[in-house]
Amino acid sequence: MKLAKLKSNKAFTFQDLAIAIIVICLFVGIITSTFITIYKIQAETKLDSVAMLFAVQIMERVDKLAYNDVSEENMSNLIYNMRVDFGIPDKFSINIEIEPDDITNKLVKSVNVKLGYNFNNKDRGISIKTLKIKEFKEES
Repeated sequence: MKLAKLKSNKAFTFQDLAIAIIVICLFVGIITSTFITIYKIQAETKLDSVAMLFAVQIMERVDKLAYNDVSEENMSNLIYNMRVDFGIPDKFSINIEIEPDDITNKLVKSVNVKLGYNFNNKDRGISIKTLKIKEFKEES
């Protein structure tokens, strides 16, 4: 009699399916967390580059100003105009610090542009510093 053979090797058991589902879930979890990490790094890099672009645009605008126009009093108006002209969102804080580098002759000012922003509940910022040198007209 051939009725003694009850176990067949042609089908999946519940244990095989459970192990396969666990392995697939582990791989999906690893791949998903990798994609999320890549997305956060990409978004952070993009925000850093946008902040750098805004800082460079602000610095170029300051470079176009005359030496006497670069003062703490004029900066609040300048910051407002730059926010409108360059489309800088309010989530970026802008601070422009001006210090005389050459106190005795008052020929050079140090201009420091700081942009601050928050990403992923972390405060971040970019700072660019340059010198503004007093221009002299050559008389002939």
